[in-house]
Amino acid sequence: MRIAGLARCSTVDFPGELAAVVFTPGCNFDCFYCHNRALLGRATPSEPVDDVLEFLGKRRGRLDAVVLSGGEPTLQPGLADFLAAVRGLGYRIKLDTNGSRPEVLEDLVVRGLLDFVAVDFKAPWARYPELCGAEATDAEAVARTLGRLPALAIGSETRTTLVPQLARQDLEEMARSVPVQPRWILQSYRKPTVFRPEDRFRVEARPYDSAQMLEMAEAVRPIQPHVMVRM
Repeated sequence: MRIAGLARCSTVDFPGELAAVVFTPGCNFDCFYCHNRALLGRATPSEPVDDVLEFLGKRRGRLDAVVLSGGEPTLQPGLADFLAAVRGLGYRIKLDTNGSRPEVLEDLVVRGLLDFVAVDFKAPWARYPELCGAEATDAEAVARTLGRLPALAIGSETRTTLVPQLARQDLEEMARSVPVQPRWILQSYRKPTVFRPEDRFRVEARPYDSAQMLEMAEAVRPIQPHVMVRM
C-alpha cells in the first residue's frame, strides 16, 4: 500500500462528515483534465503508512471519516488491509474510484470496509480512450461497476465532470447506458493547473455556465431522475 499525500481535514469530500483524505499514487486512466496529475507519474511523493495511521489514531473523536482518493486507490495492493486498520480506529470510510475494478469494489463492500463510494462516469463508453487516455480501453468494467452500484448496501454517488468536450447528446447516451443511479452528480469543469502541452486547447475550452448545466440535467432527468448539478 502506497500513500502519496494526506489532507488532514476536509468538509467537502464525504457528504455530512468531517474527513481526512488519503491520496494514493498511480492511475490506469490519463484524463486530460486531471487535477491530481502529480500523482500519475513514477516520481510521486510518499507518506509512510504507519505515520498516516498514527495521525488517524490521534484524531479519533475529532474526525468522523477517511476518504481514499487518488490516483486510483483500487490499484493498490494492501488496500483492504489498510482500510481494515482504518475501520479498527472507528472511522467511516469513503472510496473515490474511476470504477475500472468492480471486483475490488465488491470485495471491499463484502468485507464491510466501505460506507460510501463515489464512481466517476467520464463519457460515453466509446469515447473513454479519447478523454481518459489511450489505455482507458476497458470501459466495460466501468459499466459493470455502475450497473451494480444501485444494489450495493452502502451510500453511493455517480459523478460526471461536464468537460466542454461533452455535448448534451453525449450525456443522454450516458444516461441511457446504465441503470437508474441512486444519485448522479454533474460537476462543473475547472481548468487544471498542470496539464500536458498537447492538451492546451482542450483544457482552455470554455466551460459550461450554470444555466447550461441545469439545462443538461433537465434533459436527462426523464432517464436518470436522481440527477443533480454541483457547481
